[in-house]
Amino acid sequence: MKKIILHPLKGIEFENKEILELGTSKTELIQKFGKASSGTDKQLFYDDWELRIDLDDSEKIEFIEFIYGPFPEKTEIELYGINPFKTDSHSLIEILTKNNVGEIETTEEPYCYAFLESSIGVFRDSCEVDIEEMISEMKENGDYSDNEEWVLEDKEKAKYFWTIGLGKKDYYKQ
Repeated sequence: MKKIILHPLKGIEFENKEILELGTSKTELIQKFGKASSGTDKQLFYDDWELRIDLDDSEKIEFIEFIYGPFPEKTEIELYGINPFKTDSHSLIEILTKNNVGEIETTEEPYCYAFLESSIGVFRDSCEVDIEEMISEMKENGDYSDNEEWVLEDKEKAKYFWTIGLGKKDYYKQ
């Protein structure tokens, strides 16, 4: 597993102490870290790091998002001394709130939160309540036993956020 440390408003640090800063140009990114696995003019995917990089109109990094949570296969990330993909959603929100010291965008809670001062965002497609409701419906319909294995996997996954990203200053205020 490759260890990557997230530094809000700055960038990310790899275990070899290489740093990828927000604001780095696309050209410098490719020179320093190699060609992306896939992407477009505005988004680059690096599969070995399990992340996506978004570029602004000047082709500079404005956002880095780890997209393979909550159970990444190649990376272990750290933010504020914890692994956000191994920290339950409620605890993670508390930690991010404490370190944000300011406004939080919660219009899509419990699925998505944007911490406006630290420019950190988290996302998940479902939460535990959603899965519990689905289990109840499946039991009523007699479908639960046929689907129990994947439903229980989804229930475990729903305890955590699935992506975490960091943006340049005021990224979420745009």
